[in-house]
Amino acid sequence: MSLVDQPAPFNLLRWFAWLSPLVIAMIALANAWLISRFLNEHLFQREASISRDFVQTILLADESLAYLAGSDDAARRGRFRESIAQLSKMPDVLRANVFAADRSILWSSNPELIGKRFADNDELEDAMRGHLVVHAGRIARDERQKREHEGLDPSVQFFVETYIPLVAPAGGGVLGVVEIYKAPLALSQAIREGQTQVGLAALASALALYLSLFWLIQRADRTIKLQHARLLDAETLAVIGELTAAVAHNIRNPLASIRSAAELSLDMPLDDCSEQARDIIREVDRISGRITDLLRLSGQEVRGRERVDLASLLQRCVNENKASFAERGMPLLFECRSAHAWITADPALLQQAFLSLLSNAAEAMRQGGTCRIVVEDAAARQIRVVVADSGCGIRPESIGQVLRPFYTSKPQGLGLGLPFAKRIVERFGGTLSLSSAPGEWTEVHMLFPKE
Repeated sequence: MSLVDQPAPFNLLRWFAWLSPLVIAMIALANAWLISRFLNEHLFQREASISRDFVQTILLADESLAYLAGSDDAARRGRFRESIAQLSKMPDVLRANVFAADRSILWSSNPELIGKRFADNDELEDAMRGHLVVHAGRIARDERQKREHEGLDPSVQFFVETYIPLVAPAGGGVLGVVEIYKAPLALSQAIREGQTQVGLAALASALALYLSLFWLIQRADRTIKLQHARLLDAETLAVIGELTAAVAHNIRNPLASIRSAAELSLDMPLDDCSEQARDIIREVDRISGRITDLLRLSGQEVRGRERVDLASLLQRCVNENKASFAERGMPLLFECRSAHAWITADPALLQQAFLSLLSNAAEAMRQGGTCRIVVEDAAARQIRVVVADSGCGIRPESIGQVLRPFYTSKPQGLGLGLPFAKRIVERFGGTLSLSSAPGEWTEVHMLFPKE
């Protein structure tokens, strides 16, 4: 697969940021709708049950229920009509109808409906089978209006229609059905308040869920990216280690031959080349030492750790480089503010890291610049080392890149100094970070655990 055909990296945080609100909102709306519907039906059904018990009790108490069974008693007929008329005068009642067993209207608060039948009334049929039927809705003002709604107050927007089966005592069948139309203002207000509270609770829950999940996903995304970057660095450094081992093997053999030739020249009496031979031997040993450090850094050679006095080690590094800094007109200053700067590390590797940082500082500064090394105590039993220079600085967008191998802005640079220093510091349990102002200064902060 070519580089062009490779898929773009999956952005977990971006996908979650736009997809999760849609899913969470849909779930919250569905739950709010279900809860509201359940509460509404429960409230309507509860009120209908109370109305059914009330009507049945009234008609049984005045013994007028027998009128629906076909009794011709005028007194019972009068008590029945009087009781039903009282029902129609209850608060919020728009209309009351009484259906006989043959589905005709036996009595109505609207006299024009008495004696009429309305076909295709499923609610009435359910009530005739003994079921308490509750139906809520809005009164239609067009051709969709039900015939039994004719004559209702046009100002009513919302109504509750209840069909109450009137059951004969002692387990008898359904004698008739009382239909009550209500405009329950108080109940409607309570339902609206309940729906508002359910909606607000759903919104708050959805927001809390989104924020908590976003925080978790954000942390997971950062962790994944950090692990990915570390994996890339580890793979790069592994390649560097293999390359270092190969280069070291190929360089050490010629160096050994050069050193042997220089040693032999010291024993030759004809020409006095002793000074040049000693220079060759010294430089060969220096190159061999640097190769050993590279092998140790890449993991090819491992030495034990020991107690290291950071102040003394840094002082030696400063003493070795002070002359070269002075030749360029750049003061190299050292300051120790800690009375106990002991850590556990490999002094050779640590010295290599500090020398690399000093080399970078020297290359970044111009004549007259200043490099300062400070050792001080930090919180939580840590020691801090700061290498600060007044050089060209690092652009903000490059801060995170300069710590990765082979990233460099120098024409002849390899981009290994800072990454190697960071790897050495982290090998001994420390951390390395950068801060910089472009064109003004750069500071390298290292934290080590105290011994």
